[in-house]
Amino acid sequence: MRQFNEDTPDKQPLRLYFAVAFIAMSGLSYINFLPGLMNALAIGLGYAESQAGQIVALNGYGALFGTALAILSVKYIHWKPTIISAMSVLLLLELTSPAIISFDTLLVLRFATGFAGGLAVGVSFSVLAKMYNTNRAFGFLLFIQFIIGALVMYTLPQLELHLGAHAVFYVMATIAAFSILMAISIPAGRFATYIKSQESYTRVGSLGLSITIMLVIFIYLTAASALYAYVGLIGIKANLNEAQVSTYISFTGLLGLLGAVIPMIQAPFIKRRPLTVISISLCLVAVLVLLQPTISRTAYIVALALFFFAWPAVQSFLFATIADISPSGRLSTISSLVSSIAMASGPMLAAFLIKPTDYSLMLTICASLFVLCAVILYMPLKIAPPAKGQSTPTLTTQAKQ
Repeated sequence: MRQFNEDTPDKQPLRLYFAVAFIAMSGLSYINFLPGLMNALAIGLGYAESQAGQIVALNGYGALFGTALAILSVKYIHWKPTIISAMSVLLLLELTSPAIISFDTLLVLRFATGFAGGLAVGVSFSVLAKMYNTNRAFGFLLFIQFIIGALVMYTLPQLELHLGAHAVFYVMATIAAFSILMAISIPAGRFATYIKSQESYTRVGSLGLSITIMLVIFIYLTAASALYAYVGLIGIKANLNEAQVSTYISFTGLLGLLGAVIPMIQAPFIKRRPLTVISISLCLVAVLVLLQPTISRTAYIVALALFFFAWPAVQSFLFATIADISPSGRLSTISSLVSSIAMASGPMLAAFLIKPTDYSLMLTICASLFVLCAVILYMPLKIAPPAKGQSTPTLTTQAKQ
């Protein structure tokens, strides 16, 4: 049987990057429109703000265990049937959620939903890491995340008028269905789940680098998800109505597309280290704007714009760095677990830090975490390996010399 070479660019058209990235996004699609989900739970369905945070957190902790299973089993399973099976379970659970009334039962159900989604995400990350251009692969992931986030946040108020407060669950079910179709459409032999000749060779120095990068991923995504979970409610506190907040989040979220495109560009001026640190600094500025005692509409929009522009660039560069350290995809699967823990921990942390309509302590902690990320990350990125897609020409030139 003919073997496909993942390191050959013409074997991986853009549509393949899109399909795999869409599947990786779909397992935890709620993250992309988290304010809409929080608003639906806290306003539409009548849960307390802290209860809404717990529901989201349980979904994330379920993803943690699902991704852990992916780490342990990715060597031995076939990626395609695993993803299709996990996404099918996810689809069924999303369609079941609107029928649940009990808070405790919903917690259990959302944990199971997260488990199925986390398994799909973990396996998908191992595939993304094997693609020729890791910057582009993870850039596509964040690009799709922000497209979905903007579209859902913009249309969700109208969908709720027709489908009720449970519309957000139907949206997640639809995304899962599309993901299943995309997984089916990818040729089964296009990627190997585990290739002996490509087993990750990690030096002692690279191990320390990997741990440091994953620590930053955890800290950054904890702060980002905490802010994202409550940014809609922060806007409502600033005397904006729910429709206005959804509109502002959706339109400023489109700037995330530009932030996600930056890692996808193959150009000498695209350098991970300075762009990552600058992007984290923009997140810090956004939090400081939201910390003002009174937030005007303009200030709120500016803060959202800075945050949404910077987020995908930071996350794409960090994931791509991990993928280039470990081409086998094992560390990327672990990084997806770390991100699942962080995305679950952020809303949970925020839920315990907020007081009724008072988000100042939560925002202060987020600002501190962003500063910590920039400090920890500055030197490690200097010694990180270059992007595969951009380093190849240089290596070729050196070989000729």
